[in-house]
Amino acid sequence: MNALINSLVGRQPPVTRCFIFCSVALASLCSLEIISQYSLYLNWHLIISEGEVWRLLTSFLFFGNFSIPFFWNMYVLVFYCSSLEEMAFRGRTADFLYMLIVGAAMLLAISFCFANSFFISGAVIDLMTYVWGRRNSNTRLHLVFFTVRAVYLPWALATISWLMKGEIQDHLMGIAVGHIYYFFEDVYPLMPTSKGFRLFRTPRILCLLCNQRD
Repeated sequence: MNALINSLVGRQPPVTRCFIFCSVALASLCSLEIISQYSLYLNWHLIISEGEVWRLLTSFLFFGNFSIPFFWNMYVLVFYCSSLEEMAFRGRTADFLYMLIVGAAMLLAISFCFANSFFISGAVIDLMTYVWGRRNSNTRLHLVFFTVRAVYLPWALATISWLMKGEIQDHLMGIAVGHIYYFFEDVYPLMPTSKGFRLFRTPRILCLLCNQRD
């Protein structure tokens, strides 16, 4: 197990490395029956009434016990999401972390108001792959047995997940949130009427904590 964790997290950028480590740790604890996955899923009644606030975090980090879907999600994190952090957000760890924070907040709001999601980890991956695809729109990827343009990557991953009997609504939520982030961070600030306004500007305190210059 230590070899697995080291191979997954060893050379990854900091935020992705932490994400993978936490996901592998939760999968390990559940597989060893040290904790139950029923204590990790998103349950608003238990969060509000019983104060089980950790569910707000674990619902994003748990990809299930060790299985084909679990290792598929780790593959996506290693090869695509780490690329987003290393290239599009190179030297901007705070910005990447803030993208995940605001994305998670939007996903929780959608889940609370409209959806009945138990784990939103797949939606977070779609958020990251959507932004990655938009910022590498001309790149062509070899995905399993077919080739797809990067801009269609999250749709292809959602289809693969659906074929593996995953929940399609979570992927659609992630794509929607990814588009909102992309529009207000990459498109709207370039419009003359925006005057350079950025809705998702990273708070200065987070930049200081991550040792990132403005």
